[in-house]
Order: sequence, then C-alpha cells, then structure tokens
Amino acid sequence: MKKVTTINEIAKLANVSRGTVDRVVNNRGYVAEDKLKIIQKIIKDLNFVPNTHGRNLALNKSFTIAMVFQEHSEGDYWEPLINAGKEFYVNYMHLGVRINYYFFDYKNLSAFTDIEEKIFSDQNDAVITTKPQNPTLKAFLKKCLQKELPYVLVGSSDTSFKALCNLGQDALHSGRLAGKLINYTQKENATYVIFNLFNENNINTNVVNRIKGFKAFFAENNTPKIKVDVVDISVDDPALINKIKERINPLGENDGIFIPNSKAHFIAQFVNKEKLKRFIGFDLIKDNVDALKSGKIDFLINQKPYDQAYQGLEILYRFLGTNQQPMDIVQINEEIIVSESSFK
Repeated sequence: MKKVTTINEIAKLANVSRGTVDRVVNNRGYVAEDKLKIIQKIIKDLNFVPNTHGRNLALNKSFTIAMVFQEHSEGDYWEPLINAGKEFYVNYMHLGVRINYYFFDYKNLSAFTDIEEKIFSDQNDAVITTKPQNPTLKAFLKKCLQKELPYVLVGSSDTSFKALCNLGQDALHSGRLAGKLINYTQKENATYVIFNLFNENNINTNVVNRIKGFKAFFAENNTPKIKVDVVDISVDDPALINKIKERINPLGENDGIFIPNSKAHFIAQFVNKEKLKRFIGFDLIKDNVDALKSGKIDFLINQKPYDQAYQGLEILYRFLGTNQQPMDIVQINEEIIVSESSFK
C-alpha cells in the first residue's frame, strides 16, 4: 500500500510550521513567497492530496480547548506554551477551534477551586495542562476523568495519570545527557554540584529524575574520582543565598555545576567563571538565555515547551474531530543550546 503523505511531513521537509502548510493547502492567509514556493514544490513532488473529507468533517464541528497553566511573567518557562496556543488558534480557528486560558498560582492552590469550577462550567471539550506536581492538580485530573473530559499532559512521560497523551522528554535520559556534557573531556578529580532549588508545595518529579539520571551517568560509566553532590534548598529558605555561596566558593577549575530546573540564571550570578569552567542548566527562559550569552552558563538543555503544547493541541483536535487515538507517550527530543545558537 502506498504511504499517504501528511501535512506534518511536508512541514518537516519545508522546515516550517504545520499551520504554514495548512494555509498553503487551503489557500488561506499570507505565506512568504520563498516558503510558498518550497511548500508548493514539495506538494507537487510528493503528489500530496488534501484530505477534504476529514477537513469537511471538522468544519461541521466546533471545539473549545482549555489551556491550564501556572501564572507567569514574560520570559518565563510557561510563555512558549501560551504562544503555542495563540499560534494554534490562528491556524485552526477557521475549523471551529477556540482556546480558553486558565492560570493558577501554585503558591495559593486553595484558590484553584474557583478556577476548576470555571473550567467545567465553561463547557470546554478538552484540557491541556502540565504534569501535576501536587495533590490539588492530581485531584483536578481525577475529576476530568469522572466527567469524561479528555486531557493531554505536557512535560510528562508518566502514563499513571491516565491522560489521552503525554508529551515530554525522558527526564532520566536528560539527566544523563547533562552528565555527559559537564564531563566532556574531563578525566578525573572533579566535583559536580547539583543545586536543587525546590518548592515544598510543588515538588517536580521531572527534576528528581534528572538528578537520578545525572548520577546514573557516572555510576554506569565507572568514572574515576568524580564526586557528585546534591544540594537541596527550599526557595523559601531565609539562608538561601548564603548556602549557595558557601557551596560554590570552594569549587575550582575542574569542578562544575548542574541546575536541573529553570533556575540556572539565579545560581549563575554567584559564580566566577574565571574560576569555574563548567555550568549546565535547563530551559530557554529569558534570564537563562541572557546568562548563556554572557558566558556564565555553558549549555542549556531545551525542553521545547512550544513544540509540546502545539503538538498536544493538534492531538486533541484530531481526537475531538475524528476520534483519532494518539500514542500514550510522544517523546520530545532534547535540544542542546550554546551561546552561538540562533535565538528567535
């Protein structure tokens, strides 16, 4: 049987978004001339035929998807997730898709009850949210199951929450990758410090698994004379800064620091890079990127939150429109970012 070409495959070949290909296929909206020619050539070369039946089916329906994420500021980890929702809406609104946004304060989860009631009363058809890190959000997902409200989780590869689909990276593998990066060209006699800045009400299991993966890299490779220290500090600890400085000061040129969450920029301000040569962090939030460009951070591992959210919304759309069942887990590959990388 001949393989059917999809819009996603054309988008990948043309190095553009799915929405851009969709606009070309449906002759809808502006597409830059250079991209238009590339997409049209790929369509012709592959003899692509649009699935008009599926598209017409979707046009007879309308769907509302709830995006439920943490309150945040510009440049935070959560911003690309919301940007994905905005882009998805632009690309799919002609197919009857609507997006509702709900934001909660993880420091005041008692107020989530009101948000939860609104999510259900607004008659959303599906939910996209992050992997739950606390009992409040876990309870919310159980209610979604009871109400037969489908949901997908980003930042997750854990099927125990019974989501329609989980999108994210393998946290253990990401930790191993960080270990390999920080130890590249290193032979022995090094101390690597992991600063785990945590919130007691919102324990991130992905961070826990990254730390496990980092340790596992050295255990599995029998790396000689390498010491890994984990410094667990609550973000609410009044002695937070002093504890950080005390642990950083003894580190030397062969040593390194790994931050398994998005707070690398916070630690970086206390590091003398003329003395310490190795610093690995996570997430392309603005402050981290600034620290990377200035040379204080050597590598950032990108979780691709935009890709996770956009693909999650596409999965929900296909499920709602045609009952297309997704895989339980969609693995998102890590991306290693250096100061020379291109930034949008």
